Amino acid sequence: MKMYKNFNKTDIEALSEKQRELKYNINASYLQDENGDDWYDLQKTFQPDTFKVMFDEKNTVVSIARDASTLFPLNCNIVELDSLPEGAENNGEWIFDGHQVVRGTYTEAERTRQAAREKEKWMDRASKAIGPLADAVELGIATEQEVQALKNWKAYRVALHRLDPKAGEITWPEVPRG
Repeated sequence: MKMYKNFNKTDIEALSEKQRELKYNINASYLQDENGDDWYDLQKTFQPDTFKVMFDEKNTVVSIARDASTLFPLNCNIVELDSLPEGAENNGEWIFDGHQVVRGTYTEAERTRQAAREKEKWMDRASKAIGPLADAVELGIATEQEVQALKNWKAYRVALHRLDPKAGEITWPEVPRG
């Protein structure tokens, strides 16, 4: 398992003449890890068939790629792993525990923030669905299906509104169809 930590921008004085030229001509950026090793050079040390996992100072997985050149680990770390658990992704729910990627455990405050974001996402989706349906009803041109869909979406939005993100284990209402 290869791991490179604490990537920061390379000081201009540490760049080679060619790197400085690229920096000025095409605005190239250069990173180095805590040992002063260049990110572009380190990319060549990875195997092509492994997972490169980028994680932040809290060990939260920020990005996952097989191709290291697609990553830019500014203020992050990179570890190379042969495999990942099923479902692992860079959605803020996974961490690198020093050996492998695992589902993170969260404080009550973090769970509340996640639930509030989820609630807001679904409230936005409901409002977007309600808008054109309400317009059709208001204009008197709604079909029976649209009238029923509007009632379903409004009931869903009310159920969402009543959810308390601080409640811990939340039973989310079922999303209306159509």
